[in-house]
Amino acid sequence: MMPPPDSAQHAPSGRFLVQCEVLRLSAQPSGGVLAMQFLLDCGVAALFAWQYSVLHALAWIALIAATTAYRGFFPQRLPVPLTPDTLRPALRLHMLRIAIHEGAHGAAGVLLFHPSNGTVQLLLGMVIMGMTLSSAFSVSYYTPAMQLAITLLLAPVIAMGVIHGAPPMVALSLLGIGLLAMVWRLVAERSGQLQENIGLRQNESMLREQALAGLRESQQAQAERLRFFSAANHDLRQPVMAMGLQAEVLRQQLSAGEDTVTVQHTVAALSRAQQALEGLTHQLLEIGRIEAAADPLVPAAVALAPLLHEIARQGASGRVRVRCPADAVAWTDAVALRRILGNLVDNALKFAPRGRVLLACRSRSDGWRVEVRDAGIGIAPEAQERVFGDFEQIGNVERNLQRGHGLGLAIVRRLALRLGVEVTLRSAPGRGSVFGFVLPAAPPDARVLPASAAVVPATPHDAVALRPGLAVLVVEDNAVVADSIAALLSLWGARPRVYGSAAEALALADLPAIDVALCDIRLPGELDGIALAARLQQHKPGLAIALVSADIDDATQQLARERGWQALRKPVQPAALRRLLVQAQN
Repeated sequence: MMPPPDSAQHAPSGRFLVQCEVLRLSAQPSGGVLAMQFLLDCGVAALFAWQYSVLHALAWIALIAATTAYRGFFPQRLPVPLTPDTLRPALRLHMLRIAIHEGAHGAAGVLLFHPSNGTVQLLLGMVIMGMTLSSAFSVSYYTPAMQLAITLLLAPVIAMGVIHGAPPMVALSLLGIGLLAMVWRLVAERSGQLQENIGLRQNESMLREQALAGLRESQQAQAERLRFFSAANHDLRQPVMAMGLQAEVLRQQLSAGEDTVTVQHTVAALSRAQQALEGLTHQLLEIGRIEAAADPLVPAAVALAPLLHEIARQGASGRVRVRCPADAVAWTDAVALRRILGNLVDNALKFAPRGRVLLACRSRSDGWRVEVRDAGIGIAPEAQERVFGDFEQIGNVERNLQRGHGLGLAIVRRLALRLGVEVTLRSAPGRGSVFGFVLPAAPPDARVLPASAAVVPATPHDAVALRPGLAVLVVEDNAVVADSIAALLSLWGARPRVYGSAAEALALADLPAIDVALCDIRLPGELDGIALAARLQQHKPGLAIALVSADIDDATQQLARERGWQALRKPVQPAALRRLLVQAQN
């Protein structure tokens, strides 16, 4: 499976989000606070106009008025949205605005400093220190901006006091240096607490959003699951109902002594219903295994040309053509790829009943593009997204089960998701369809998987007579299934020996006389069907053995091949069972 792109590098960090929130809080318009501060500044200006100089006081209050008007009437406009590239310039602009405003306040330390009156000097120092304490926690929430504001407020009066002040003012200036250091530390601590609180609040908000998103996804998944099971229930009941009705028709026909042709017609209808039911259950089980990731992916170098020719031979004689370079080798899971192509070809054959299907492959810069093209009925643009849904059949509104159940493309979508490829669709009504996807090219030094053996046309085993009295061991714990297998074997002239558990079979069966063994995998007791098959092979090495189960997976098939056994998936087809018996007797 292709690794997902690293989304972490595109996601904003927690520190970035906290800084954005701090800047938003600091840049909020604060007209009321500025107005109140300006009134206090007017009082300070009046005090020092009385005690020192009207001209200096007017100059200072004019400077304060200009910077206050600038901050009040022209607030900072933050870029929307804030990004890592725009955040830093916005912070620098914020610091500049704060520096201008607080620098104007700090100018009082120079403009209102009385060079010859120590009492006025002390009064000015106390007033500016009070401004510092009040401004330290109101001017901004951004630590560098607050520390710069404190420095611009205190530094001028400290410098004037140390250089030109009376001894008491010098002492106060030294205390101001200690106050500056203390407020710097308090501001840093307060800012850290604020940022921690913002981070906690954002985490809480993020967790709440994630919980709500998870709830919505869960509700959506539950709704989709209910729709899936409702559709599955409907399509499962169709063949079951048909089988029940046809069974009753057959019973009445046999009671009435109907002719052979009529009875065979009913049996054929029963067989079609059974095949539809088997096909649906197989697809439902396959979807379950895909979603549970029961079959692990094994990426390898896969030669595409032999695989496409094999699928074409299995599809339909003469209707599926292949166009693929001989050197096309992709890096993917061969089993999943075969299932994807098999479903796409099957879908094309169903909806292009009289046309040809082309399996094509061509080289691209990013790998090999594989396409399945048909000349069928086509799909309208508004329905192309929907065809990959469960139980969706655009060209089968009458729900004809002979044309499938609408799960083939749903299986393709799930398998492609596991492989990390995207299946595209180009189609138009009446113009056919093209399903395609891109597979990564295999590394040049990768060992190519051996091509599958050519598919040889099946021998008509119905025409081959079974040896009379062929002894068949049937180990099956389901009585209905066991009786059905035994009845069919008896009709063919074989001698079935039926047991319900491995222990019973090993204890009671005449093992040397057995020719074939059918072992259900899920058996009651300590020994399952695989363990029983191993015991039987020890007793009689040449015995023909077949594992039987509804959930035969790739691992089970591989185990059977390694030990020389067969693997039959339930429901077992009579032709597959007879083929096994013919091979065993030969």
